[in-house]
Amino acid sequence: MQTVHGAEANAKILLMCDGQNELGYVVIDMKSSTIRMLKMEVFGCADLSKLNEQNRICADSMVRASASYAATVGAYQIETQIAGLERYLYSVGFIESGDKLISPLSNFVKTSKC
Repeated sequence: MQTVHGAEANAKILLMCDGQNELGYVVIDMKSSTIRMLKMEVFGCADLSKLNEQNRICADSMVRASASYAATVGAYQIETQIAGLERYLYSVGFIESGDKLISPLSNFVKTSKC
């Protein structure tokens, strides 16, 4: 993995694939019970602010995969500073908090006891 500025030692890459085709990835880490999306790339989309329908589905899937992972490791929220995703992230419930966008995991993942 190429170094991502500011990443914790627990950083992971979530890679989205369709069969053998890689569609994109998101780099996440966990800091203080928060999953941070540090970097995202949707292959074939040079500018995340200009997502077409297929690219938006890919970005949405990676955000939701990040939230699902967050729920499994005990995080309570997800945050990011990834440039270009702001309009999409606002549409799925992220809000501004200083220089970051944040969302409680409950916007994406509901958990219950069995």
